[in-house]
Amino acid sequence: MVHWALGGFDMLQLADSRRRLVMPKEAAIGPNDPVEIEVLADGRVVISPVRVMPVHEIWALTSESTVQTQAAMADYLAGRTIGVAALDARIAAGAPHRGRK
Repeated sequence: MVHWALGGFDMLQLADSRRRLVMPKEAAIGPNDPVEIEVLADGRVVISPVRVMPVHEIWALTSESTVQTQAAMADYLAGRTIGVAALDARIAAGAPHRGRK
């Protein structure tokens, strides 16, 4: 039995003997997609699609890296940056640059 609900549709179905359910095609979850399963205090279950991030990339989610990224974007938008080609030309011409000893 399928019935419409506010914000989408709900599907009434029975779990099989292994407690599995069939996801509707309209769900944003495909085969082998990682999901978070949250059991609420009232017994409802919320299944949410997630994206997995490698541990070595978690630094990008820190507040410090966010501040640095925002500062870099502000420099770019204010025209305080140069492109790689321009930097290569400056290096080739012998102009001083950051990192040069």
